[in-house]
Amino acid sequence: MKISLKRVILLFITCIFLFFVFRNIDIKELLKLTGAFDCGYIILLVISIICSLACRGICFKILISSSVKAPLKDLIPLCLTGAALNIVLPARAGDIFRAYYTGDKYGADKIKIFGTVMLERIFDGLIILIMLFCAIALYNKSGLAKDLCYICAFIFIVALITAFVTFKFNKTDEICTFLKDKSGKLPEKLKNILFRLISFFNRTCNSFINGFEVLQYPKKLLMVVCASFGIWFFECLNYYIVIQAFGCDVSWSVVLFIIGFVALACMIPSTSIFIGPYQAAVIAAFAIYNINKETALAISIVEQLIVTITLCIIAALFLIRNNISYEKIKENLSDSEYTHTGELIKSPEEE
Repeated sequence: MKISLKRVILLFITCIFLFFVFRNIDIKELLKLTGAFDCGYIILLVISIICSLACRGICFKILISSSVKAPLKDLIPLCLTGAALNIVLPARAGDIFRAYYTGDKYGADKIKIFGTVMLERIFDGLIILIMLFCAIALYNKSGLAKDLCYICAFIFIVALITAFVTFKFNKTDEICTFLKDKSGKLPEKLKNILFRLISFFNRTCNSFINGFEVLQYPKKLLMVVCASFGIWFFECLNYYIVIQAFGCDVSWSVVLFIIGFVALACMIPSTSIFIGPYQAAVIAAFAIYNINKETALAISIVEQLIVTITLCIIAALFLIRNNISYEKIKENLSDSEYTHTGELIKSPEEE
């Protein structure tokens, strides 16, 4: 069986994090704490999880409303399925699936939809940072946590400004025309190859940038921001419910910080289910509030397990209903195709 270098690296990163997660852990205490979880909270947690993904479905509908008229009842389970695939497959493959499925079912430009999904993630990052700053302000924390927030704030604000400027002043056509003019004196065979590459680049970039079109509609932009706040309110509620189920009494400032910190940590590449970085981030965040390692790890394991099972059940129902094979998804998102969006997400001219 062929094992790619990327998978080896991801496994190595995961193992490093797991080493530090389980280092000096009292296993008996961990099992005791895990067994103390009040299962009566599970129904509330499942409802909160679904509400969070429902808000993401609303956000996605607003973002794609200019090019796709899709009913919300189809987009909510699609977002749930995308979230499940993000958990069980590496490299956030669920986001790619969302773009591919939406474009395929509704005849939309898949690259444009993918650009929209990336814009949605930028908004997620900004909301997460607002949560972190609020948590730090409420708890009067400083030092490393605050420095991390400033760095991430700079990254996401620059990303949003870049997206807006790129959409507003799109110069892709001019750049590609200039490159074609300069390639005109090359040998015919080489010139034809470069022309095809430049044309593909031109179509792909224009389609991707067009996914940012919501930035020119203030009303839609405000609705997206409100939906994003809804998403992360329920994400915080998820964790608050789990923490209460363990009998821990914590304030919302703690939950805001933990969710923000964990969400940023999940951007670190790892194997499926975010194993390693996720647990390490939860432990580090709880440590700031003097909550012991065993309690933090027990909370992270139970919360991640319930979320994963809930999403996978809903995703399985969605895939069965739409006659989509999980194996086919994995095949389409394999290493060779995943890194070549021209194969996975074709432009309208290539379809």
